Amino acid sequence: MILSDPVPLSPLPWQQAQWKAVQSALGADRLGHALLLHGPVGIGKRRFADLIGAALLCAEPKADGLPCGHCDECHLLAAGSHPDLTRLAPDADTKTGEIKVDQVRALCGSQTMTSSRGRRSVYRIAPADAMNNVAANSLLKTLEEPASATLWLLVAETPGNLPATVRSRCQHLAQSVPPAASALAWLQGKLGESGADGADAERLLTLAHGAPLRALALASEADLGGRDRCLDAFLQLSQGRVDPLAVAKAWQSLEPGLVLGWLTGWVSDQLRLQVDPDAAHLSNPDRRGQLAAIAPGISPAAAHRFLQQLYAARAEAKSTVNKQLLFESLLLRWAALTRTTR
Repeated sequence: MILSDPVPLSPLPWQQAQWKAVQSALGADRLGHALLLHGPVGIGKRRFADLIGAALLCAEPKADGLPCGHCDECHLLAAGSHPDLTRLAPDADTKTGEIKVDQVRALCGSQTMTSSRGRRSVYRIAPADAMNNVAANSLLKTLEEPASATLWLLVAETPGNLPATVRSRCQHLAQSVPPAASALAWLQGKLGESGADGADAERLLTLAHGAPLRALALASEADLGGRDRCLDAFLQLSQGRVDPLAVAKAWQSLEPGLVLGWLTGWVSDQLRLQVDPDAAHLSNPDRRGQLAAIAPGISPAAAHRFLQQLYAARAEAKSTVNKQLLFESLLLRWAALTRTTR
């Protein structure tokens, strides 16, 4: 899938220092033909990669190296239609979430790797670690014999999933979760712009493990109150205090993919807490105590089987599905599983 969204014209607050380093490399012509930007999800890696591309394509960059925002190139970038910036992502129709070899081959062969407007061609692949091995090896030849006016930007959360041969042909640009104060100030501002409650910012950041863009995405996916009500019902169901059919009926107004994502996180956390009550990484760190309370009484093997059923249900939820039957089936299974251990 080729993306054509507008690109940013400035770095995020926590990216300022790294932008200066990139600007210095650009000014000294030390920027290689391929960059691998890697770090946790939700910190702005794709955005930063696009900013590098915009700076290269801008006809009149500012003194700090940032795109001017006024030239013809910047107008095309703002419209998401610059012919020399191409962004590749997994095909929306694939269930595996992979970037396949045909996509990479088509990208490598597009425009014969030359610029349409006389400057440079920029190609961004994100997430690059979604390329299967065949696709990654197909890209390798292009990285080994790069065109002089071409820049490749590979963005990855788990760069170790890329072949070592691909990683070795890229300059590495590691990014990390920003300082809490910077992330919180930015998130509160964004929530305020959208009319959302800025009081939820700290909790959203906790759920997103400090990643501001992920926290903002969580805010737009569903209100925290809806998640809390669903989790409370799930916990009560685990304790045998509510009827699974009544819970399934109450969830009818919710989007199946969203609820299944929540369920997957709760069961995964329950399994993590069985192994280590002090587990550092949880999907729901704000509800650690309540999830830990139900963890000891559930068979790990049975919980793992239920988790696999949730994964299968999430795949089915992408198509037309009877929500009531889906929720009833899963909640009855969970109730039966927890009943045997009480």
